[in-house]
Amino acid sequence: MSGVDPEQACAAALTGLPEMTPVRLAALLDGLSPLDAWEAVRSANHPGDPRHRFTPAVRATDAEAVGERYARAGVAVLLPGRPGYPAVLAGDPGAPAVLFAEGDPTVVDGRPRVAIVGTRSPTPYGQQVASEMAADLAGVGVVVVSGLAIGIDGSAHAGVVRGAGPTAGPPVAVVGTGLDQRYPPQNERLWAAVASTGVVFSEAALGTPPRPRVFPARNRIIAALSDVVVVVESHHKGGSTYTVEAAARRSIPVCAVPGSVRSRASDGTNQLLFDGCSPVRDATDVMAAVYLARASAGRPLDPVGAVRPRDRTDDGVEPAVGRRLSPIQRSVLDAVDDTPTTLETILIRTDLSIVSAARACDELADRGRLRSGAGWWSKV
Repeated sequence: MSGVDPEQACAAALTGLPEMTPVRLAALLDGLSPLDAWEAVRSANHPGDPRHRFTPAVRATDAEAVGERYARAGVAVLLPGRPGYPAVLAGDPGAPAVLFAEGDPTVVDGRPRVAIVGTRSPTPYGQQVASEMAADLAGVGVVVVSGLAIGIDGSAHAGVVRGAGPTAGPPVAVVGTGLDQRYPPQNERLWAAVASTGVVFSEAALGTPPRPRVFPARNRIIAALSDVVVVVESHHKGGSTYTVEAAARRSIPVCAVPGSVRSRASDGTNQLLFDGCSPVRDATDVMAAVYLARASAGRPLDPVGAVRPRDRTDDGVEPAVGRRLSPIQRSVLDAVDDTPTTLETILIRTDLSIVSAARACDELADRGRLRSGAGWWSKV
């Protein structure tokens, strides 16, 4: 296969076979490289294809030509364990066996990530909240993940694109069509903007049109890429339910934006709040959720880049001068025991906001005054 990586070419060719599904593809690639799987199917000797369902199509397909088609389209073929495949998906039970990318797939690595999802028929309130929240999150370096659908998804990505800058978090989209099938058509320009400043992912082969059954499956990838999932507006049993369920299976926190009890567009989000999901009003609340999620998972925010929750100033957090402690840092230090103390306990003892307490704990840990663990702190 001159000029084309044979593994990537075979992976793309397998994905594009008639009647192929993500589950069937994963079975064919289980324990085999794409090239070995291709040859095994071709020879009618693949244990994952006992009825030789795919053998005729493989024999009629030129894998090298398929690889060249992807190269001409500017679409990267990503394989687990190889450069470009998102590290955050490694080990995920639903990780795509083959993932396609338009743009820079490495933008998801090493950054906090928030999925913003919701209904395709939002209210002006929902659109404004999604856009402003996404823009503010991107402004502090957060990667905003969504599905590029009309409605809340598109509003979120539009907010990120509008506030794009050299230090802003790039947008990440996961779509259900082939990357040459920009859907919905009214978001074509937005798609191009996301691909040029971030990345658009898909597990669908080139040429795959929009199919209703595909979109719930792609939502698992949106959830798996995220530290926190935020639902802005959702009708009862709306499509974002699939993302919420996928997040819950992965123990990824789900937050919801409160809406009017008289708005049907907020039926789903208000139900999430009733069921115990955390309410979020703006990017500050979301950053607090991200901070806690990453701390609990043993993945604190990287201090390089200074991505930290932003206060509303009601607690008056001030940076320490020299080696002196600020009043809030002193209050937090006094609330922490010599044994592991949870953030909940610190909040009760100090009456601070989550953002202020978590920020002070992090600052004290950086200064060697506290020892940090997975969601707890203790005095050194």
